[in-house]
Amino acid sequence: MKYLEEDTAYLIDANVVLEVLYKRSRWEESYKLLKKVREGLVRALMLHFAIHAISAMLGNPDLVAKLLTEISSWRGLTIVDLSIHDGLVACELASRTGLDFDDGLHYYLAKRRNIPIVSFDKDFDKLDIKRIEPHEIIV
Repeated sequence: MKYLEEDTAYLIDANVVLEVLYKRSRWEESYKLLKKVREGLVRALMLHFAIHAISAMLGNPDLVAKLLTEISSWRGLTIVDLSIHDGLVACELASRTGLDFDDGLHYYLAKRRNIPIVSFDKDFDKLDIKRIEPHEIIV
């Protein structure tokens, strides 16, 4: 099934970026998707929260600076900041669905924007949003 449509945007979960950074088992398909986002061939959103979470995992300020510089150059990427109110609504959704806070934020944004989430996290499969994986987009 192909999901790449001209007007479609995708919400990218942090685990897709982490696949590439840590060269995990699915890093190649993740890299191909992120390259398309970088080139502007795929429109995507990422939560600012997710970028901070990835940065915290990296820890080293020099590595974080490289990551932030790289991400800021991606032509197809929109970084989304959520308000405190959005965070509270996301907490409510997370609590009702059994998600943790991070996944609750992603669920909230995907639901609000009515866009699929690109993630390897199968917790999203039980929800009323579409979860897809990078290989489904890189056609």
